[in-house]
Amino acid sequence: MKRYLIVFLIGFTNCLSVGQTLTDSLALEAFMDGLIKAHMDDKNIAGATLAIVHNGKVVLKKGYGFADIQRQLPVNPDSTLFRVGSISKMFVWTSVMQLVADGKLDLNKDVNTYLKDFQIPATYDQAITLKHLMTHTPGFEDHVLNLFAKDETSLRPLADILKDELPYRVRAPYSQASYSNHGTAIAAHIVEVVSGISFYDYVQQKIIGPLKMSSTSFEQPLPEGLKKYMSSGYRVENNILKKQGFEFVPLYPVGAASASAESITHLMLAFLGNGQYEGYQMLDSATLEFMKGVAHQHHPNVNPMRYGFIDGSQNGVAVIGHGGDTFWFHSMMALLPEHQTGFFFSTNTDTGGGIAVKVFEEFMDQYFPDQRPLPKPLKVSKHWLEQFAGEYIGNRYPVKDLTKISMLFGRIHVAVEDSTGLRITSDNESHVYVPMDSSTFREEFNSDRFAFAKEDGQVKYAFIGWLPILALEKVVGVDLASTHYLVFLIIISVSMLTVMYWPLVYFLRKNYQRRFTESLAMPWAGKMIAWINYFFLTIFLVGLALSFSDPYEIVYGVPMSLKVLLVLPFFIIITTIAMCFLLIRLWMNSRYRLINRLCYGVLCVISWLAIWQLNYWNLIGFNY
Repeated sequence: MKRYLIVFLIGFTNCLSVGQTLTDSLALEAFMDGLIKAHMDDKNIAGATLAIVHNGKVVLKKGYGFADIQRQLPVNPDSTLFRVGSISKMFVWTSVMQLVADGKLDLNKDVNTYLKDFQIPATYDQAITLKHLMTHTPGFEDHVLNLFAKDETSLRPLADILKDELPYRVRAPYSQASYSNHGTAIAAHIVEVVSGISFYDYVQQKIIGPLKMSSTSFEQPLPEGLKKYMSSGYRVENNILKKQGFEFVPLYPVGAASASAESITHLMLAFLGNGQYEGYQMLDSATLEFMKGVAHQHHPNVNPMRYGFIDGSQNGVAVIGHGGDTFWFHSMMALLPEHQTGFFFSTNTDTGGGIAVKVFEEFMDQYFPDQRPLPKPLKVSKHWLEQFAGEYIGNRYPVKDLTKISMLFGRIHVAVEDSTGLRITSDNESHVYVPMDSSTFREEFNSDRFAFAKEDGQVKYAFIGWLPILALEKVVGVDLASTHYLVFLIIISVSMLTVMYWPLVYFLRKNYQRRFTESLAMPWAGKMIAWINYFFLTIFLVGLALSFSDPYEIVYGVPMSLKVLLVLPFFIIITTIAMCFLLIRLWMNSRYRLINRLCYGVLCVISWLAIWQLNYWNLIGFNY
């Protein structure tokens, strides 16, 4: 009895200490200062902004570093604006749910019934609904071309952009989540159609204005009254912080909001206060509770998608919210409804990717530590674990345009560590996971989970426990990254050798009188066509590498240099066909040397292999 009393008192004391510590602003500030400054120093981040709310009040609000290094302008949490990226989507989903509450929208109705300027093709029998859009389960491919713009001249009405850039449907609705900017933009456009006003005007009238978010705007460029408060974005090059220009987002409802930390506290307090902030009912309490409900879940043991909210629950604590990233800004807004706590953090430097998540995780470990005992792992065999091993790729990728090549990167590798678990590696980070049941694993020393699913008796999918917005697909054979790296290595090696070898041999032998033999060398015409073919291929591959060398550029659209470059694959196909005709002539004439005929045959095969790979990556034709 005494032992149980001690355990109860320890647990009760921990619960009290959480509330007391969060209201102890000095202790909270000291902890966050040390944490944030350490991350900023490590990643060379110019500036950051932070806000934490608890029990209806702001308990910490602070700026770190500089909004403008050149002017030595410090970050002010009350007035300095940061680009909050996809946190903007919460304005879209709030708008949708306001109209649902008013009876003007139905979450389960075919979205085509609302759309007037374009229609979504009936690729699958099941129609796409607003529920699918809110849970990122419409089944769209990803689309990154023109996601950002360099100036306001590229900004157009949502309907025009969506009509031109409507992504292909690549899977049945609700089968898997795959994060979709264009899906959210369609929902924002539906808000425009139903309300009869632009999304900008709607959100200004129904959310930003009534919540007194005076330091928040979707305008691009910002209105004159806010421009001077906008933090610069920075890019780290050779360990030097370089100032960048304002980022323009054509699909503005999905990622164009600029806001101060103080302004975001109003939104967090409304979400935590039954939809109300200082007398304004942004959402009625029933609608808000509905939004917090489970809307889609890949696996029973991983976080679900809520209605618009991303479930980031950890340490046994329910967490909902949204992250946001642009090139230079990286942000997170997290809400703990059961603890009446909200957390917002943002950085203004490209190296800050992932830092907001790490800062929040460390905040959680400090103030809401995981009190649950770790379940004992199952005892399994190494042979049983082998079914999960392999290479996995996130299902968020382009399918139909030339940016499909991005699929090669960011893959997750699962390997059998030993008879006790799996080693899962991603982005040069590696962790061991041990089995909890027949399809769920947890990290060796904490509760982070990784789950798998089968199809036709084989493991085909994997799911990251804390990330409900995408699924991982197991890849084999020609879809493996190693397969394409090997093919590319063969192609570029043969191309460079061919382009350099024959001219070199020609110059070395131009004064050499070849003796007559019964065997003939390779004909000059065959050499020339093969050389031209591989010269074009070399130029194309080198040009392609240069075009994709800066990952920031392709999202602005396809540069003219790449458009011109895409003509070359047609010449490569023509010269390859010509090589094949010449190869037939070579083999029909036994007087040509066998080694020459074999070499020419290899050149033909490698050229067709190159054409196959270019076609696989949508690089034959003008796919943009």
